[in-house]
Amino acid sequence: MPTIHDPTARAALITRLRQLTPVTQPSWGTLTAPRMVCHLSDQLRVALGDLPSRPRGSFLTRTLVRWVVIHTGFQAPPGKVPTVPEMLTTAPGDWAADLAQCESLLERAGTATVFAPHPACGALSPAEWGILAWKHLDHHLRQFGM
Repeated sequence: MPTIHDPTARAALITRLRQLTPVTQPSWGTLTAPRMVCHLSDQLRVALGDLPSRPRGSFLTRTLVRWVVIHTGFQAPPGKVPTVPEMLTTAPGDWAADLAQCESLLERAGTATVFAPHPACGALSPAEWGILAWKHLDHHLRQFGM
């Protein structure tokens, strides 16, 4: 399973991020490229504990959904999974700065050993956060054809 903890997989995500432009159009959903980059940064901030997020999970999301999403080849359906408000906190600003911030957070999360609980899935191991973060970034990069 790909993970942000693998330097090669992380570098591939960064290569894909760098192919985006502020005007790249999504294949689905309402996010613009600048908004999506900020959303990815917010998700990494939540994972790292820099951006507090309140728990919203249920027994089902902390058990079955968590296992399916992290430990199988499950891919979120395009435009069907809502996010938590904390992961839409940062407003886009300067494109280059926002992209650099996302890359920096990805590198930091890729080498982190301690993570905050996930809002829906609860406490995750670093390995689980690594897989989930990779899947999240991959999902949104595919949204923009990357």
